[in-house]
Amino acid sequence: MTRLASDTAIRERGLKVLNKYMGETDAVRFLSQISAEKKDYLKTQQKLFQGMSVDEIYNRAVAHCAEEQSDYKGKR
Repeated sequence: MTRLASDTAIRERGLKVLNKYMGETDAVRFLSQISAEKKDYLKTQQKLFQGMSVDEIYNRAVAHCAEEQSDYKGKR
C-alpha cells in the first residue's frame, strides 16, 4: 500500500522544486499569482477542454511534456 505524504511534506517538496527550477524570485511571484486566484477548477477544466476528446487531451499532454523536457534539457 502506498503511503500518502502529509500536506506539509508536499508543500516543502513543491517549494524546493519551484526554487530549483524557477529561482526564488519567480517561485514567489508564481505562488502569489495562484494563491490570489479564487477559481473553480472544474469550470476552468470544462472551459479548457470543451469539445475535445480524451485522445485529443492526451495527445496535447504528451506533446506538452515532450516540449517541456526538451526545454529543460536545453537549460542544463
